[in-house]
Formats: sequence, structure tokens, C-alpha cells
Amino acid sequence: MVGPWPSAAQPTGRGAIVVKTPDLDMRSTLPRFAGTTSPRLAVAALAIIAWVGCHRAPPPVPPGAPIAAPAEVTLGTMEVECEALLSAFALFKQCPNLDDEDRAELDAWSERAQQDFAAGKKANPEPNAQHAIAAACRKAVASVTAANQRCHAGPKPKP
Repeated sequence: MVGPWPSAAQPTGRGAIVVKTPDLDMRSTLPRFAGTTSPRLAVAALAIIAWVGCHRAPPPVPPGAPIAAPAEVTLGTMEVECEALLSAFALFKQCPNLDDEDRAELDAWSERAQQDFAAGKKANPEPNAQHAIAAACRKAVASVTAANQRCHAGPKPKP
């Protein structure tokens, strides 16, 4: 025997030669669906492939009108803006819907802000830094004012 299949001609021992063929159970290497698909399915598949291949993306949306930048806010001095923050803390502390823990936290924020402002005045920063500090205090005033409005609107939701 040569290889996994018997050779094509082997003697049987009685003087006759038997011709054997390799196993005919080998499957075809062609895809199974090639001969079994319906014509409608093949046409539908070709139509989908053609539509996907020829489909173009829609044109881009044209740009809208430019958005105007917010107007530059005229800031006061560093001292004026930071004092406004301290007064915003004092107003927020008067909200009737705050509990004792919230009031203690506001006292701590106010005390820390006073210490930071005192250190800032002592350091005498350059004008650009004073402008940045004033802008930060203005933002903080807006935040504390919004929190004060929320507080006056009603009590905090229960978790």
C-alpha cells in the first residue's frame, strides 16, 4: 500500500488484478451554496451589493451662522470682586432651607476665602494675576448666587 489509499492495481492472490480507486467520499472544494441557491436570492444579493457599492454619502451640512462670543465683562478690582464673594456666602447662609451641617460648611468656605484673600493682598500679585483672581471671584459669586436661588426654591431632595 502506498499512501492512505490502496494503489490502483493490486494482485488478489488468485492471479487477478483488482483495480481500486481512492475514496470517492471527498467533498468538493466549491462552496455548497453555489449550485443550490435560488436565482431570486442571487439577484437580491447582487442588488444589495450594487446598492452598497454605489451608494454615496449625503453632502455635508453647510455651516451655520457664527456664534458671537460673550461680551467681555468689566471686572472690578480683586478686592471688590472677592468681597462680593464673601457677601454672597453670607446671603446664602441665610437661606431657611439649609440645615446646620450646610451652614457649618458655608462658614468653613467663608473663613477659607477670607484667609486666601488676605494672603493674596499680602502677596501683592501683578495686574494680570489680580485680573485672573477677580475673574475667579466673579465666577464663584455667580455659582454661589445660583446655589442660593436653588436653596430658596425649596428644601434639598431626600436621598
